[in-house]
Amino acid sequence: MRGRVSTRAVDALVMLGYLLGAVYVLHRLWADPNGRYLTLNFQDSFVFEWFLTHATHVFTQGESPFFSDDVNSPLGVNLMANTSILTLALPLTPVTLWLGTGVTFAIISTLALAGTAAAWYWVLTREFGRSRLAAGVAGAFLGFAPAMMSQTIGHPNIAGQYLVPLIVAAVLRMRQPGKVWRHGLVLAALVVAQAGINEEILFFTAIALGVFILAYVPWRELPGHAKVMLPKCGVTLLVAGAALAYPLYFQFTGPQAYHGLDEGVRSINLDVLSYVTFGRYSIAGDVAEAARLNRDNASEENSFFGWPLALLLVAGAIALWRNRLIRALVVTGFVFAVCSIGSVLRFDAVDRPDYHGPWYWISQLPLFDSVVPTRLGLIVTTVVGIALALMIDRLVVDRLRPDVARVAEPVELVEAPEPEPDPVPALVGSGAPSDHSSGDDGLPAVEASVATPRRLVAPAPAPVRLRPGAAAVWSVAILAALLPLLPKPHQVSDRPALPALFTDGNWRTKLPPNPVVAPLPGGWTDNILMMRWSTETNFEVKLTAGYFLGPNDTDPDDKFAHFGPGERKTVAYLNRIRGGLTSPDVTAQARADMRADLEFWKATNIVMVVGYRNERVIRETIDKLVAPEVAPGQAIDGVWVWDVRAISGAG
Repeated sequence: MRGRVSTRAVDALVMLGYLLGAVYVLHRLWADPNGRYLTLNFQDSFVFEWFLTHATHVFTQGESPFFSDDVNSPLGVNLMANTSILTLALPLTPVTLWLGTGVTFAIISTLALAGTAAAWYWVLTREFGRSRLAAGVAGAFLGFAPAMMSQTIGHPNIAGQYLVPLIVAAVLRMRQPGKVWRHGLVLAALVVAQAGINEEILFFTAIALGVFILAYVPWRELPGHAKVMLPKCGVTLLVAGAALAYPLYFQFTGPQAYHGLDEGVRSINLDVLSYVTFGRYSIAGDVAEAARLNRDNASEENSFFGWPLALLLVAGAIALWRNRLIRALVVTGFVFAVCSIGSVLRFDAVDRPDYHGPWYWISQLPLFDSVVPTRLGLIVTTVVGIALALMIDRLVVDRLRPDVARVAEPVELVEAPEPEPDPVPALVGSGAPSDHSSGDDGLPAVEASVATPRRLVAPAPAPVRLRPGAAAVWSVAILAALLPLLPKPHQVSDRPALPALFTDGNWRTKLPPNPVVAPLPGGWTDNILMMRWSTETNFEVKLTAGYFLGPNDTDPDDKFAHFGPGERKTVAYLNRIRGGLTSPDVTAQARADMRADLEFWKATNIVMVVGYRNERVIRETIDKLVAPEVAPGQAIDGVWVWDVRAISGAG
């Protein structure tokens, strides 16, 4: 009883450590979550706050969880085709309504780091038989690795991988015979929940498991395992398919659905040298070097292990090469490291268009055409974390304990007296906590195979010879590889003040009823601002654009995903003239384009922020475009406002 209490105390301390680590990383944001934002990826932070606000409207106003026309009016946004995080946003609605979207965003970001680390620790100790030391270190790496730190600055849906270890354990547990419905239903529930957080991570988990199982399980045993697993997979497919049928149908065929990412996004890859370089989020990192190698993309530093860890992994793989699990992990990690390099090789910040990786052909396949290759580095990160757990146990812990037994590979099986069928060899055990590894594979030992009906057991293993010197050397090497990767706190900035028109309910008295606002000149910056305006007005003001993924509505043949709406003619025109010294003489065609766009948007008002760069030229040009039906713009509470209902017919 005392031992159980002490192990539970250790578990609690480890979990607390992960939580404190996550709070440390985000403590600057937690100081004022509704008044600050994460500097390096503010646009995605604001988008997630918009999604959190929309989730509250599902309950308070009965809006669809899958679609909204509050931005990109009148076409709207397909939320299933975006990162709407319904699994998190809906349950956290009371928090959002009570404390604000900034607090909820800080919660899910903290959960992404601490929750992922804790989930891996739990699974590594309970399911994979790893020691608490090994699982604790591996969990910390898996939760706070450079890739996870990078994703957390604006992608809590991608960094939030706390269901991944549970899915991995559930899949591998399916190799045990019996419990068809139980195993199938558990996996189905996890799949549905993960689909509501991020489908891309779910897809990554599936393909990574596929590669790992093919590398780990002897091919002659695959038919036997398939015979046991397929009925359970059928239950999962049936139940998860029924639950996700309509959401997925809406995602791929509903309004504003798209098919695949555009070439610019699909070309984001990892530099080969990034795997042996320290990233900007590590204490040993060089921001300038990481930016050079990664095109200054702070939110997609999905490798950056540093050269000490790279060398450690090579040495550990050599030392444990006879271990089947290590070999399978090496194969899995290598496959996805190569794929993460993308279609065109990038080395030392230079693209080599004459050299194509295998991803050049893989990316043409359905579903794979929606994958950003750099994010395949997240799979490599997971493989490295599991390998670290195995290395710590085999090369350190086992060499300090006289009671640990080694099972040599290959294991010679001998027939036991009882000729009874036994369970299939599983990659996961019964779930009992363990402070030591079992089996040379680092996986819980089992006794029989589907292909072998007789009960077979391994002969008694020989005890491990104590080697404290070797354990000390490996311990120093592991510390030297991991300490430089300790994370730094995330940078934050104070939120810029919004125009007063969009705060404190001012829009209710100074805009027409049911306003539809077209912010001009439009483009990237305005699209991001619109998400904040929409959130601040609690969706009472509809906006004609925004920052989201959707098809190009100005080109019916372009069904690839783009950030924001297609560029309408008025937006293109204003962005062409905005750099001039004087307002140009507008043409009849430009006037006609403005009227067509206003009628399409059904806009009640045009607005432009006071102080916009080259404000006078843009304002005078808009005055000319909407004359004579509309009076010149008026400065109202921080924005220039034009009432264009006489042109659009709105209201």
